[in-house]
Amino acid sequence: MRNDDVHEIKSRLSIADIVGDYVALRRNGKTLWGKCPFHTEKTPSFSVSEERQTFHCFGCGKGGDVFTFIMEIENIEFREALERLAEKAGVKLQGHAGADKKKSLGDINCAARDFFVKSLQGQGGSAARAYLTRRNISQESAHFFEIGWAPESWEALFSKLSRDGYKENDILGSGLAVMGSKGPYDRFRGRVMFPIYSATDKLIGFGGRILDGDGAKYLNNPESEIFNKRNNLYLLNKAKQDIRKAGSAILVEGYMDAIRAHLTGFTNTVASLGTALTDAQAQLIKRMTDLCYICYDSDSAGQEAALRGMYVLQKHGVSVRVVRLEGGKDPDDILSMEGGQDIFRKALKDAVPLPLYHAVLRRVDLNTPEKAMSAREDILEGLASLSPFDVAPYLDKLCRIFELFPHELQREISLRRGKVRGSTYETRPPEDDTASFERNGEELADDEECRLCSMLWNVPELRTSLYPEFVVPFISDTALQNIISALLTGEEPSTLEERWRQIGDVRSLKLIARGNGLIDREFGVKEGLTSLTELELSNKIVDNLRRKCMKKRFVTLEKKLRNNSATPEEFQEHLRLGRILKGGNPDHEKK
Repeated sequence: MRNDDVHEIKSRLSIADIVGDYVALRRNGKTLWGKCPFHTEKTPSFSVSEERQTFHCFGCGKGGDVFTFIMEIENIEFREALERLAEKAGVKLQGHAGADKKKSLGDINCAARDFFVKSLQGQGGSAARAYLTRRNISQESAHFFEIGWAPESWEALFSKLSRDGYKENDILGSGLAVMGSKGPYDRFRGRVMFPIYSATDKLIGFGGRILDGDGAKYLNNPESEIFNKRNNLYLLNKAKQDIRKAGSAILVEGYMDAIRAHLTGFTNTVASLGTALTDAQAQLIKRMTDLCYICYDSDSAGQEAALRGMYVLQKHGVSVRVVRLEGGKDPDDILSMEGGQDIFRKALKDAVPLPLYHAVLRRVDLNTPEKAMSAREDILEGLASLSPFDVAPYLDKLCRIFELFPHELQREISLRRGKVRGSTYETRPPEDDTASFERNGEELADDEECRLCSMLWNVPELRTSLYPEFVVPFISDTALQNIISALLTGEEPSTLEERWRQIGDVRSLKLIARGNGLIDREFGVKEGLTSLTELELSNKIVDNLRRKCMKKRFVTLEKKLRNNSATPEEFQEHLRLGRILKGGNPDHEKK
């Protein structure tokens, strides 16, 4: 990564424009305010500073620059955020050989999508159109979800892509064609095609459903530089905003289940691309919500898959519920029925939490003597992998199922907790994001320390007005202490920022953004801070921080004096500090 790329992108993009695509912002003075997209709130506490190009939420503590925002809201790494923002800003990235190759794969996928969509409407697409009609998918719906048709010809797509100028190796590399003994041939033939997008709206691959003949019912692209089905969820690009809005996600198995859910108003639905739910998929969901409803097929395989998925999600801090459908095999069946939306809505309301679902799923085995011991152990090991807080609300019902007293069941779970793999459980995140922010080891730093750091970061003149030895010792937060020390000894903000990105230091940028937010909240309605005001305010903050440290030391010495354990030197120090604290601001040196 070239730091020049980062600064060029920032110079061309306004953070307000980028954030505005996700959050409704209203101006108040120099600051823009809106409801935070990262947690639920009634009163806007999410601030955006165009002047400093940072954002900060006073509710959950998230903050940073435009790169941080895109990484957080789209659940992507810095490299992908850089590429996406570079494309939006019209910046050609330096020294990134992989970008052109990824772009080429993306272009080939887009060309293939257009070919499949056109083929669906052609003469050869009649069987696919009939299938979609039987599945109650209208032409408008097929167009909206970009459903297509891969002709039965062995090389129709390959020939079309070749005529469009794509190289054979690139087509083969995309996975859309396979090299055979007689040359390249199409991977997808005689299949209804579903395009798969990443969370950031990039077309990364396809899933194809066969209509007739031999072969797997569903077929996906092979893994490539841009496609890994274990790291993606079908329709997440369309569902992500509604997931945040609803405060929950609905997870289904198949393409048609997800499409039907969206068509009937359940637009916070995604599908797991035919795989057992993976850690990467669970992390995608976690970044958008703390609650997920699993609605897999109602057969035994679907129920077992739902159980496994629940534990994967719970491990990553997502509360899970299983939606149990009656009268139909899958969500598509239910939602296609008359009154299906009401049935599905009630099933969501009655969804079963993980601890109870596991026990209910094994109830028959629990009542079968030869299977009871294995079933009990399976449930108890599952419960042992969860937080006690996740089990506690359902303890009475579980006790009735096991026919045990509460203390007996708790003992059985405790005995297994240390032995169960992965029992270093993550507790269910609290609804209050501020509490979560503090619980994760990111205790809120002192407001005045954040303000001072932000002012030193943004105003070069202030960095020459203070000696580090008269400021740094009075900063309590270690990260802020390091930032302020670096700034006062001559390091440039751009250098520090590049270093943080290289080592993955997120908190330092978050602290800068928080300081910006605090200043904007206090002075945003006015015309901002003048250079004179900034100098006066910085001096006042330093004085306040020094006095705070002196008061803390004064209290410590006073306790020693009461206990008769103070040395003569400490007695004199106590007198000196008392005089300073009574006399107002202590004298301090400045350049």
